[in-house]
Amino acid sequence: MRKLIFLALAVALAFPLLGHAQSDQIMRATVMSAYDLDGEAADNDQVIAATALVDNGTSVANANWTILAQPDTCRLLDLTIVDTDLTVGNITVAGTGCLGEAKSCTFAFTAGDNTGVNTLTCSDKQGAYFSNVATVTTDLMTGESNETFALGYTSNSVNGWPMYGRRMQMGLFAGVDPFGWYDVARPVTTAGVSYTIVVGVNAADDPFAGLAVGDLLIFQIGGQSYERKITTYTSADQVTINQEINIPAAGIPFRWKKMFFSTNPQNIMYIPVSGYRTALLDWSVDAVADTGGIVTLFQCTQERVEFPTARWVQLSTTTVATGGTQGNTSESVNLELLPYTYCRFGIRHGTGDDADGGANEDINATVTLIR
Repeated sequence: MRKLIFLALAVALAFPLLGHAQSDQIMRATVMSAYDLDGEAADNDQVIAATALVDNGTSVANANWTILAQPDTCRLLDLTIVDTDLTVGNITVAGTGCLGEAKSCTFAFTAGDNTGVNTLTCSDKQGAYFSNVATVTTDLMTGESNETFALGYTSNSVNGWPMYGRRMQMGLFAGVDPFGWYDVARPVTTAGVSYTIVVGVNAADDPFAGLAVGDLLIFQIGGQSYERKITTYTSADQVTINQEINIPAAGIPFRWKKMFFSTNPQNIMYIPVSGYRTALLDWSVDAVADTGGIVTLFQCTQERVEFPTARWVQLSTTTVATGGTQGNTSESVNLELLPYTYCRFGIRHGTGDDADGGANEDINATVTLIR
């Protein structure tokens, strides 16, 4: 089963392929590994159901509203408002963005009629893309009578960009380096036998602190690199991985990459390919449990993308129907004939609705660059 891939950001390609000499002139990244794509149809009150902003004309100061549920995945949030005659007041939504960055967005009532779907204005000058909402607050309201608001998303899930790697920040723009990783010097082991449970050699070390299900572990054993995905996170001292591995009883350090998924078009979720002869994308969809199929997108651009205004060329797109599969598929780009600067791989639900009853999708991809 193909593992993951996908690429990332405006960063020089200076990292050699693990397990290969740099003279090979090959770069490879795993970006999706048995990935389960979440995403429901439009749900305008997913986070907060329609709630009275005020009670019969009584001003509300610094009210903190109860959050009913979190976004199903990182989504563009909006407000559905019924406004009678409220003229002044703010609703502020705070939490984390698609890549774990702090996010704060506000809607300001005006003297006009604000009834309908309204967008939030964010401090980072980007859209209100939230993976988690921590608080929703209002300040002093003026002119209130029977106003209500709901917080959720009135659009179906859109293109999402998955990637394993290390998070990076470029000014206000968050991104992921697919060739970056996090180093952990604290040794882990399987006690010298082939096993799927990996533990810390010293329990107090907590080598897996900060990791989560879906993250990718990288072990160097006998001069060879092995990648394993975390399937169960038991504690900071123990995880279960998707495939057996034999790690000496004395233990070894390891590297890891975090799994990121973003629907925010201003996140840097692509890979630089300039200077290489060939870009090779290998991907598969081994299970589709949703109601509308899975759409894959492979795109490249010849433009600069420090700011997300580049025009992307759709090189291929495939729809895999519900209950169907797409076997191992290769997409090769001759970069000498088509001098692209960046490429990316995206996925979305065909109808924007997961509705899979707890069953998982299984999407995999890797990218290889050859100089």
